[in-house]
Amino acid sequence: MKNVTKLIFMAGSGFLLSGCIASERDMSTLKLQLKELNTTIAQMQANQAELAGTMDELNRNLSISGENLSQVDAQIVKLSAKLDDLTASMQSGAASASSAAPQAAAVLPSDLFAEAKTHLDKGAYDSAAMGFKLYISKYPDSENAETAYMYMGDAYAGAGQSKQAAIAYATILQKFPQSKQTAAARLKYARSILPLGKTDEAKRYFASVVQDYASSPEAKQAKAELAKLN
Repeated sequence: MKNVTKLIFMAGSGFLLSGCIASERDMSTLKLQLKELNTTIAQMQANQAELAGTMDELNRNLSISGENLSQVDAQIVKLSAKLDDLTASMQSGAASASSAAPQAAAVLPSDLFAEAKTHLDKGAYDSAAMGFKLYISKYPDSENAETAYMYMGDAYAGAGQSKQAAIAYATILQKFPQSKQTAAARLKYARSILPLGKTDEAKRYFASVVQDYASSPEAKQAKAELAKLN
């Protein structure tokens, strides 16, 4: 009986011991699994934080890109408007040039000269001077160039521009030394330089008209001018 009891006690003790050993093994396994789970959760949290940061940066970049695109769109709109204005201006200028070309081609040298002379006769001296100056610049070798210089001098003189008038008359004396208008050019040149304070030079030119063209109407006028100055 004692042996049986001892045997039962030993068997129970072995069972309890094996149960304890099994429980400790399970606990170790469970702890290991919990540790791994915690590590995984921590890694997931880190990944989530990184992902959130990436999303924030992406959103900022998208916002900046959106602003840049808006600025580019605005610049494109402005550039397009300027291009439209430039195109319209060029088309308008081309149309004006096209319509003006036949008119410019229709203006003859004689018409330009006659128009300037009409201004001179009406006392529109500034317009006359500009007209004759334009005629001379466009047709410097025409048969009326000499007369154009004379009329341009008359226009300047009428406008009170003595220096410009003197230059016009002096040009005749220089460019056309054999001109039939030399006497008139000398007389008018002498008159035009008087307001400039060149009295002695004016006297010499008046005297030359009297001496070289004694029988001309200009000589009579030159004598009268000399009488005033003496």
